[in-house]
Amino acid sequence: MDWIEIIIGALQGITEFLPVSSSGHIAILEHWFGAFSPDLSREVALHLATLLAVLLYFRRKILKLLLSWIKGRELNYLLFIAVGSLPAALVGLTLKNWIEAAFASPILIGFLFCITGAILLSTKWARKSGSELNWVRALAIGVAQALAVLPGISRSGSTIAAALHMEIPPEEAFEFSFLLSIPAIAGAGLLEAINLSPSALISHWQGGMVAFFTGYLSLFLLGKAVRKGKLWWFSPYLFLLFFVVLITGG
Repeated sequence: MDWIEIIIGALQGITEFLPVSSSGHIAILEHWFGAFSPDLSREVALHLATLLAVLLYFRRKILKLLLSWIKGRELNYLLFIAVGSLPAALVGLTLKNWIEAAFASPILIGFLFCITGAILLSTKWARKSGSELNWVRALAIGVAQALAVLPGISRSGSTIAAALHMEIPPEEAFEFSFLLSIPAIAGAGLLEAINLSPSALISHWQGGMVAFFTGYLSLFLLGKAVRKGKLWWFSPYLFLLFFVVLITGG
């Protein structure tokens, strides 16, 4: 049993969906422990495993959207996902080198953890209303997702917080955040997977299984927190992590 694979798989599954930034956690651990060295095939395998968790968790909504698309009805939601996906794609293509440089600075990652904590804390005062998703709100949530290409900025935390501040109901904010993640995770993972052999991906099956199960559980827990208005509960952990990174100097 490869304990490194299992530990990294659990870390990926938990932090990918809980609003604490998986990329930030993995980048910090790579600075702290030599065992957590970068491995493209492992990274792709774990991302595909967490993608599978999203597809399974939201299977009913995804099936409903697919049936609507086939029948040519209710296409607005799919178009909202497309519009919301544009900012992250644009940022990823144009600022790739700058983003990669951010991963090399533990102190910067620590400050970005703190920013995520502040974003989550702000949701404690988000007004609850019944605003509907539209083009402008979908694009704004997409901009929040684009900011999360930086390590330490949580994708789920940023997008859900943006939706809540625009008074979108918690259930829809949670749902749209993760449906919006599907093109981003699938696009990045599949593009990299094309250049890897199947055996390289299969070799990380232990980490992939752990990432899938812990990811599914994390979705369940985050969904409950968002519905109860407790997204801000994750902020103290991120503030603490910021101080730990600051004290250790990365």
